[in-house]
Amino acid sequence: MATTFFTIDNKTNLHAGSGKSNYGVIDQLVQRDPTFQFPTIHGSSLKGGIKEFFHHQNFPDMAQVFGSKKDDNGKSLHDDSQVGEYKFFDAMLLTLPVRCDKRAFIHITCPAILQFLHESLPSAHALKVDLYKLLESLGNMPLSGYTFKNELNDATIEDFDVKASFNEPLTQFFTDNLKELFGYEVVILHDDLFSRLTNDLHLPVIARNYLENGQSNNLWYEQVVPRLSRFWSMVIHPDHDSKFWEKLYGEDLIQIGANGSVGYGYCSFKKLKNAKQG
Repeated sequence: MATTFFTIDNKTNLHAGSGKSNYGVIDQLVQRDPTFQFPTIHGSSLKGGIKEFFHHQNFPDMAQVFGSKKDDNGKSLHDDSQVGEYKFFDAMLLTLPVRCDKRAFIHITCPAILQFLHESLPSAHALKVDLYKLLESLGNMPLSGYTFKNELNDATIEDFDVKASFNEPLTQFFTDNLKELFGYEVVILHDDLFSRLTNDLHLPVIARNYLENGQSNNLWYEQVVPRLSRFWSMVIHPDHDSKFWEKLYGEDLIQIGANGSVGYGYCSFKKLKNAKQG
């Protein structure tokens, strides 16, 4: 068996629903990782979205990869279901865009996210080495957060009194591998600050309305993970590869979660390459 790591960029707002309400303003909450409580995409939601996409692509190995095929109406054929050879894991949050006083937005991450990715990667993966060196250089993080761009020094993150500090010696640890991993310029915040900026009070909430004969029949508030966020995930699969990866990394966007008809959850996938060590 082999393990393939990849990143997921949501090009539009994403609502992979938890089925829970906070019994307050927000009626529909997003899925969260039970340990960190960061927004996530559960493996079942990820697998379901990918399976739906591959069904419409007339992928020939549906039963082999996913465990079952779908009929013409899009319903899984359970009479011929089996255990799929591909094992899908939760998609973990990597970076999230937030407001910044020096530009429209900046992407944030935190040591807890980087540490978990470091622990998940195999020992031979070049990114594992780069992440270890970066985490070691951060030490106890005496400051609120670090940026690797001088022009973002003293940038205020969101409406908090949180400043991003530029530390030139740290830039040597922000390797090309890590730049490709994040995909964007990032600010590394303390875990507790990152948790505050991703909790239910700070993720975007959008009002949804159902009209019947032109009259408002139902109004609810739905939480979303903002567009341009990035997740990472992995799949365990047989050593032999198929056309699965070619389609997954193609130009077509894959819809994950609810409300695809109004443009939610359209994502692109990219393999996390085991780049050479510098």
